[in-house]
Amino acid sequence: MKTKLLVSAIAAAALSACGGGSDTQSSAPQAPITPTTRIAGTAAVGAALPNATVQAKCANGSGTATTAADGTFTISIPNATRPCVLSVVTPDGTTLHSIVDAGAGTAAVANITPLTELVTASIAGGSTAAFFDSFDAQAQAKLTTDGVSTALDAVKLILTGTVDLAGLDPLKDTLVAAHGDTPGNALDQRLDTLGAALKSSQTSISDLSAAVAANTGSAGGVQTILQPAAASCASFRSGNVQKVDLTTNTAQRFTVDAVNLTRTNVTTGAVEQFQPNATEACRIGNTNARLMVSKSGITLERRAGAPSLVIPEQTIPLSELAGDWVALGYERPDGGGMLSPGMIKFTVDGAGKFTGAADCNLSGCVPWPAGDLPAISVNTNGGFTVTDSTGTARAFAFKGVDGQMAVVILHANGFMIAKRPTPRSLPAVGSTNSYWDAVINGAGLIPDPTNLTTDSVTVTAVDTTANTYTRKRTSDGRIDTWQNNKPSDGLRYRAASTGAKETIGMNLPNTGLSISVSVNPADNFYDISVDRP
Repeated sequence: MKTKLLVSAIAAAALSACGGGSDTQSSAPQAPITPTTRIAGTAAVGAALPNATVQAKCANGSGTATTAADGTFTISIPNATRPCVLSVVTPDGTTLHSIVDAGAGTAAVANITPLTELVTASIAGGSTAAFFDSFDAQAQAKLTTDGVSTALDAVKLILTGTVDLAGLDPLKDTLVAAHGDTPGNALDQRLDTLGAALKSSQTSISDLSAAVAANTGSAGGVQTILQPAAASCASFRSGNVQKVDLTTNTAQRFTVDAVNLTRTNVTTGAVEQFQPNATEACRIGNTNARLMVSKSGITLERRAGAPSLVIPEQTIPLSELAGDWVALGYERPDGGGMLSPGMIKFTVDGAGKFTGAADCNLSGCVPWPAGDLPAISVNTNGGFTVTDSTGTARAFAFKGVDGQMAVVILHANGFMIAKRPTPRSLPAVGSTNSYWDAVINGAGLIPDPTNLTTDSVTVTAVDTTANTYTRKRTSDGRIDTWQNNKPSDGLRYRAASTGAKETIGMNLPNTGLSISVSVNPADNFYDISVDRP
């Protein structure tokens, strides 16, 4: 009885405290619970990146976190929608990026390292900084599971022979970064390997990222810049090269040791020792030969006799030669005689067959007979073999870090150098260029191989309507004007003027090499220029 009264009293007190009221009163509504996405990982460059700010942007939502002493971090983003992109700045000011795919779930792993920067670059197909800054619908659409997997496979291919990523996922695998007395795990050791390769090749992670972003198809163009470089010339790198003697139909294979400045003939075993020039970077030589190394690594070699191009050896599938080409050649008539310049256009199919070709000049083109169209096949000694009814020729392709290619074709009656007919753009007023110059005469020789011409030019005017630009040469003040994309896309034309001969020119894409040939038969020359660093 006492118990019942006590319960009744408590109930009455409760009603009194509430002020009584109807039994239909409802409780206050509660705020909806929003899911929080947590992105965890490790930021490292071989060593951990401690106390670094990590930023994340998602399709919906963003957040930041500060790394711990071991480089680990966790970013919590309420109501986030994947995919996401991340960034962190290293102590030297380099920004690295990483990605989270568009999969479901509120927990994700995303390490941020030089390796994830390369995967991000492969996904972005352009600047990773721009990819992060915009992160618009177009960027987000690339971050599918398949898209990320394809990018990861591309990076593994590019790093073959430099960093072994077999069985590893640098984005999601556990990364223990070296810090204090704690050594790094296997993934962290791969970062050390990449860092050592970048140092020995004098290549920055930013340059490598840009190269990966531009790479399509075969990886040769990117792999070339990861080889050890000479102390005096970052573009003179170790590896196999093809020395192509342009006017004697000779190609020789060498192995270069750029660190020690030696070159070994693969066939004979003969070793050449070179020395750096005391005042000019990337000018390397000895008693017999003078090497002018372009920014791409293609080298112009001058010595007594025929001039040569030394081309870093790359493995490029035959299918990548498919498409249109424009070339400037220096060839003898079939019956012999002096070399003379010409312009050639040709088209190759995916199997290496020429489907069309023509000899061209300022007035037009004359197609080759169908029976004269050659076919290209892979040569086991490097490069390709070009075969037609008259015999065979050798061809060597070189892919730059931007994925563009140049091809040198060498045959019994001369040579030609080809590029894609991509339209040229006008330079900016005030832009300058310093270069070494070599002029080959009709006999196929550089008249004085010991006399090396060094000069520079400055763009003084641009006419966008006429598609022309005017330059001034430093050595003598000569003025000349060039018209872009004449007589073909990818070429340029200069009319004769005081001190300047009528010329057709071609810049090989992103190589640092330019070709100029005479138009007037009375001024017979083939000029190769190498941009100085």
